[in-house]
Amino acid sequence: MDRGSILFVYNPRSGMQTGMTVGKKLNDIMNLCTAAGYDVICHPTQSRGDCLETVKRLGNTVDRVIVAGGDGTLNEAVNGILSAGITSPFGYIPCGSTNDFSHSVGIPVQIMKAARTALEGVPFAYDAGLMNDRWFTYVAGFGAFTDVTYTTPQETKNALGYFAYLISGAASLPNITPVHIRYESQEKIGEGDYILGLISNTLQVAGMKNILPRDISLDDGLLEVLLVKNPRNPIELNKILTSVMKRDFGADCFDYFKTAEISLSCDEPLSWTLDGENGGAHTKTRITCHKQALKIITAGK
Repeated sequence: MDRGSILFVYNPRSGMQTGMTVGKKLNDIMNLCTAAGYDVICHPTQSRGDCLETVKRLGNTVDRVIVAGGDGTLNEAVNGILSAGITSPFGYIPCGSTNDFSHSVGIPVQIMKAARTALEGVPFAYDAGLMNDRWFTYVAGFGAFTDVTYTTPQETKNALGYFAYLISGAASLPNITPVHIRYESQEKIGEGDYILGLISNTLQVAGMKNILPRDISLDDGLLEVLLVKNPRNPIELNKILTSVMKRDFGADCFDYFKTAEISLSCDEPLSWTLDGENGGAHTKTRITCHKQALKIITAGK
């Protein structure tokens, strides 16, 4: 049965830390796609940005796009899909070290199970974020722990869980410099000195669950804004850590709310992380949520 064609773009370097590289399963994936009735265009990425350009160039010429790689590869694919106006559901095979997005939407982390899901799964319309002119799938962040969460070895996270985050974060405390931020949204206007900011649409960040608010919906057209105020002494720092562990984001050490759009500004260029990748430095940042803009194929419920 001829179902059409697939563009399969994969990052051959993703998964090297865990040993879950797509290359080891490439023949099995191709056989699976062919047996399902698809002709496959297979493209291993050659450099940073290649996934984005390939999906943007070829995505509208095929019936389905399937991408394999880590969160950074997925971020490129999403930017290619949305900038090219591709509306058909796409498949994703996660093989990075954290795979935050796949855990949130319900895509198996085992390569062959994820490949079958990409072919046979259920489309899910997921909210996409846009920071200035760049799309992100699950988080835009700045400040103290945005680099720590992604540089902490995954084996440490696996062994210590949330405490690995605290340990690594505590080690960086002497280098933390708060940033004075002014922000404005329809729901809330404010300013202050913050050590961390997360604007997200996810159930998991940096391979760790249960450190975000509980009332999260991935398709409601709203992003969760979490701004952590600068602790002035060890007691306030301990209050922040305790509140995070309890997932009590109504405490006065946070500014937390949901919004479809937020603008932030600061006096000096502020470095951002988008889906764990470098998001550039900006003095003015506008972030908007595009409701159900991404159609991702998941395992369903």
